[in-house]
Amino acid sequence: MKKNKSADLELLLSGSIARKYPQVVKRSEKFCVIYTRVSSKEQAENNSSLEIQLRLCKEFAKREGLVVKEYFGGTYDSAKTDGRKEFVSMLNYVKKDKDITYIIVWNFERFSRTGPAAAQLSSELGQMGIILRSVSQNIDNTTPSGQMQENIFHIFSHYDNQQRSTRTKVNTREILLQGYWTYSAPTGYKNLKPKHKASEHQYIITEEGKLLKKAFQWKAEGVLSNKEIADKLAARGVRLTEKNFRWIISNPFYAGYITGKLLDYKLIKGHHPALIDLETYLKANKLLKESPVADIARSQKVEELPLKIFAKDSITNSPFTGYIKKGNWYYKARHKGAGVNISAKKLNAQFELMLTSFEYNKEYRSILKKSMIRKFKERLESTIQGEKQLKKQRTELQNQLEELEERYVMKGLEKVLYEKYASKLNTEISKIDDELTNKSFRSSNLEIAVEKCLTIAEKLSQFWVLGNYVIKQKLQYLLFPEGILYDKENDTVRTPKTNLIFAGISQQARVSAEMKKGNSEKNCLESHLVDPYGFEP
Repeated sequence: MKKNKSADLELLLSGSIARKYPQVVKRSEKFCVIYTRVSSKEQAENNSSLEIQLRLCKEFAKREGLVVKEYFGGTYDSAKTDGRKEFVSMLNYVKKDKDITYIIVWNFERFSRTGPAAAQLSSELGQMGIILRSVSQNIDNTTPSGQMQENIFHIFSHYDNQQRSTRTKVNTREILLQGYWTYSAPTGYKNLKPKHKASEHQYIITEEGKLLKKAFQWKAEGVLSNKEIADKLAARGVRLTEKNFRWIISNPFYAGYITGKLLDYKLIKGHHPALIDLETYLKANKLLKESPVADIARSQKVEELPLKIFAKDSITNSPFTGYIKKGNWYYKARHKGAGVNISAKKLNAQFELMLTSFEYNKEYRSILKKSMIRKFKERLESTIQGEKQLKKQRTELQNQLEELEERYVMKGLEKVLYEKYASKLNTEISKIDDELTNKSFRSSNLEIAVEKCLTIAEKLSQFWVLGNYVIKQKLQYLLFPEGILYDKENDTVRTPKTNLIFAGISQQARVSAEMKKGNSEKNCLESHLVDPYGFEP
């Protein structure tokens, strides 16, 4: 007999049984095993198919005068391959027990739906003296005609399985094209209606999801490595491997889109709530693909290139990499159209000079601190008022939801109407929760942040120059969360976004000029504490 090369058969039978049993082995004992199976979890849980199969198989064995030595299956298993756990256990059992003569199944489809591979497996079992018997297809497969009939059953089962799979894929694709996710909820999400149709699924973001949102933000900032982010998540109870982390960051589901093989990997706007905004998602993925500095091995963290990745070409926004030539280090933009090369010493010196603009005379520290805190508290007050309003709105929505539930339970509100409005209210509450999370900064935190920033700013350029690679990176991103842009044509450096506190400190550089006009030091400080970009303490 020609050996079948099927990977499934090699897995199940651990080599060709035909080689071990070149001639049919006769087993005189009338012992058997029974194997039952359904193809889905829902079938296993919601109907009695398994019980019926088992009862009919027992009755068949009794009629045939067979003694049942063991039972296998009794659960659901995928029929795509014969690598099923119970199936493999059953095969191993009958190979070892030389008394077993028959494997009893309800029909050949319950044994396997792999077509030619199933027929070959049955043939090889036959050479071991083990005969496959079907209760509902009672044929004598010890004869050539019976074997042919059995093979036909296997072929048609395989054909039916393929047809069913094709129909399922077509239907699933149509649902996905409408923006409805048909699979299980990704990490960070919970589906409140998992057993409903995909169009009725209701996803909410879990506490774990809120932490994953921070992971996206950390990745987008480009300061921390994948491992460092994973460690921070682990400390908060979310444990991810490097592979899982990369999968999550690159999954567009978290940005509100769905995709997959059935969609030819095209992006479709989903009906589920986005965990992170699209801009942050794209930034995080850009850094993930470009192997940002935070992900470079320690041996590649060259001390002479602290601005690597952090600095970008102002035209193409391409991050700088580095190289060495004749003992000198250079920055270079990756983008083909950028054509930017600059001495590392030169760009580092320009950045160091920029840092000096954030330094101040320590004699001014007390008055500068008071002025900054007063200004920022004024800004914070509007934030607090907005937070109070959000909390009030959330309470009102929660009351509406409770009232709706009471009407549904006590007053007979239709289920369709209840689910419709409950879903709407839960979505609005979830949005408010997200906003409240983003407005969690408090005045006590503000005073601590100002104090720390003043300490750093007093000798900022010195800290940067003397710090190692990691310290330099942390200082850089603390001041400029989005990095810096280098303009080759004008040989200048600019910053898209500056830490609000440090931006306030930088106003000290203008104080001396104002004092020459006769203004007091206090007035000069306060007049220049305008609202700069962003707030990233």
